[in-house]
Amino acid sequence: MAKPKSNILFQILSLGNQADTPFRVAYKNYMFNLFLLMATPFAFLVMCINFYIGEYTLAFFNVAHLSIFIVGYYISYSQKHLDYRPLLLFLGALIASYTAYVYKNGNEYRFLIMIVAAVVLCEKNWQYILFVLFVSLSFVAIRLEELPLSSMSAINIIEKTVKLLFPLSFFSICLYYFKEIYFKNQYKLETAYAELTKNKEERDRILNVVAHDLRSPLSGISGISKMMLADDKVVEDNKEMFRLIEQSAESTLRLISDLMHTNINSVEQYHFNPIELNKLVHQILQILVFTAKEKNIIIEANITKQKIILKADKDKIDRVISNLVTNAIKFSKPGSIVHVSLHANNDFAEIIVKDNGIGIPEYLQGKIFDLFTTAKRKGTAGEKSYGLGLAICKKILDVHEGFIHVESKEGEGSSFIVRLPLKA
Repeated sequence: MAKPKSNILFQILSLGNQADTPFRVAYKNYMFNLFLLMATPFAFLVMCINFYIGEYTLAFFNVAHLSIFIVGYYISYSQKHLDYRPLLLFLGALIASYTAYVYKNGNEYRFLIMIVAAVVLCEKNWQYILFVLFVSLSFVAIRLEELPLSSMSAINIIEKTVKLLFPLSFFSICLYYFKEIYFKNQYKLETAYAELTKNKEERDRILNVVAHDLRSPLSGISGISKMMLADDKVVEDNKEMFRLIEQSAESTLRLISDLMHTNINSVEQYHFNPIELNKLVHQILQILVFTAKEKNIIIEANITKQKIILKADKDKIDRVISNLVTNAIKFSKPGSIVHVSLHANNDFAEIIVKDNGIGIPEYLQGKIFDLFTTAKRKGTAGEKSYGLGLAICKKILDVHEGFIHVESKEGEGSSFIVRLPLKA
């Protein structure tokens, strides 16, 4: 489940950003909001101090700064007049430069964070260059004003100017090239993301068409085959053919169903409600016991009597448990036993599905939860495997903040352990 973003600082930093906000726009919002978030408390505190000690002129400039910040918050919140953000930054630098030069209050040290903000906010390169020139020259002028220039030689003045200007220039040039590289890469990422989104939507559309157009005729084929199998007038040789037709139709239907469930990692597709896990596991096993009987397999259940209540999507958890037990039946030899247990402690509920089947080679165990994995094998009765089921289970459990793990040895069976958090 998604964790609510209740942190007030994160909410301020995220002003103007939505789920569909492009990368570059989002990062500009973050940088501008970070600048506001760092500067506002400082300006407010200094304003209070200046009012307290009677420095009303300086307090007035602090009010001017706060007014600029308020306008900035409005721009971030409304996402209107975004082009004015560099202007607000310039006005703030202008006020800081004037007060630092006239009143020697140290405001020039704000220039460094302003330059960092400008590298992201200034759309045009000339805007950034102009801003950097202004704050760099202002910084040098303020620092030189504190020196006894009248008693210094021209060489010394030039030396001091270079020493002050060089670090700022080097810092600004580095940021400028960072800006160029950063936004080029961001544009590539944004383009790639848009293409991925488009491909995902196209894939979902195709899958929906497949589900709609193939499910009905395949269900009809499966239904007709079952009717012919139940007809006593059909000879045994023909029944075998109808049995094969039915198995092929059911196998294809399962594949379509698995494909339709590969896109289930979005929280919006889940409906979390309190469920009684004991009851759900019991109901699933009651249904699957008939599947197990077809292979003369016994399902042995060990379900705790302690009632286990958790908040989850019932259908999705049903799919996880059904898939694991069905797999255990598929890969177990006829006449064997599949063990299903359910227990809980204060932190989580644990479901273990254990079989004594063919097991999983160690070199494949790291691949079985991958979507469209190559680690797929036929069941003991020749059942097909498409390599989707376990990947779907992992996606479902990830959204539930759960966990799935396998312990297996080739030829000796497998144990799948599922843990689901118990939350109030």
